[in-house]
Amino acid sequence: MAYELALALALIQLALFALCWALIAALMPRERLTALLFLALCASDAATAWLHVGQEGALGPVAPWIMTLGLASATLVCCGADAFVHRRPRHARLWLGIFAAGAAVMWLPLPAGGEQLLRLAVYQGCFLLLLIGPLVRLRAGILVEFGRYGWLPLLPFALMSLPVAAFLVQITLQPEVVPSRYEVDPVRGARSLIPFAIVSGIFHITWLGMMLGRQVVAAREVARVDTLTGTLRRGAFEAELELGLAAAARLGHPLTLAFVDVDHFKRINDLGGHAAGDQVLRRLGAVIAATLRNTDRCGRWGGEEFVLMLPGLAPQQAPRLLRRLTRRLASERIAVPAGCEALTLSIGYAGCGAGERPDGRLLIRRADEAMYAAKQRGRDTVVGWHELGGDTPAAAEAPA
Repeated sequence: MAYELALALALIQLALFALCWALIAALMPRERLTALLFLALCASDAATAWLHVGQEGALGPVAPWIMTLGLASATLVCCGADAFVHRRPRHARLWLGIFAAGAAVMWLPLPAGGEQLLRLAVYQGCFLLLLIGPLVRLRAGILVEFGRYGWLPLLPFALMSLPVAAFLVQITLQPEVVPSRYEVDPVRGARSLIPFAIVSGIFHITWLGMMLGRQVVAAREVARVDTLTGTLRRGAFEAELELGLAAAARLGHPLTLAFVDVDHFKRINDLGGHAAGDQVLRRLGAVIAATLRNTDRCGRWGGEEFVLMLPGLAPQQAPRLLRRLTRRLASERIAVPAGCEALTLSIGYAGCGAGERPDGRLLIRRADEAMYAAKQRGRDTVVGWHELGGDTPAAAEAPA
């Protein structure tokens, strides 16, 4: 009865994981392929466990089925992990080739006498290749996305490869142990489900965790980034600005803030509809991203208005970068509806020099005033707040 209880518990565990993967396949379209492959893995593992533990007699008659299902499970693992990392099984030919080679040996007629040894050795060798493959082929991609946490879903591959490699060495050095592997021992069969359940549990839990982690990161990114323009949302930009102002004050570095507004944007919407306006904003977001430095930040302040944080640039240095933006925009020739003038920008900026303590609210107000001054001067121009007659630094008073 012990082996029947162990088999039942293993099947219940696999059923629960199968339910999780079925829900992911239904609710997460981008992860559907991975979830379906891991769902098939649960079915393959369940069939393997039932064949291995539920036999009454020698395993010889079902040994090819057990080993084929084992290779199928390893192949599904590789394909599912591959699909998770690359959105599709990029190395599917490799995984299927190893499976096909191993499965062929399981079913082809072999010379009598060494049949069991050869089949078991080939099975273990192919199984080991399918365990090591993801460690080699998928490691870089998953570590790029998840950093050091990317080792967690790879851990089951490493754990399973160790006993497989050890057994492969054993049957090479001690081939006399092979016949005992084809004998049915209910107690040993039940005990074999313990490491199987542990490794299977670690595998499914870690990959479920990685999938959940990817969804959390994606949700945070959606909350931070404006999906139309690719720039930061206002709240996310304000958080970045707060960090930038603190760093500028602590290090004594200059910082400039610039407001960017699309000229005659209402006319674009009126003549071309909101779809035309959205296309203009989408292209403009790409132009801004291509112009700014890695340390700069851009946020969509509202509608067709953007704000730029330029750390390390004093107000006297900012016009060079801002005019480069206007020149790049002109060279892009972004399409606008018939009857609209070529796309131009009105830009106003304000900032603090090195050693000053920047005041965020004051910088925002002054840059905004400079932008409206640029519109009053005929648009398609860059205006600094100091050009409006202001000479008071945009800095907070130092504490007494």
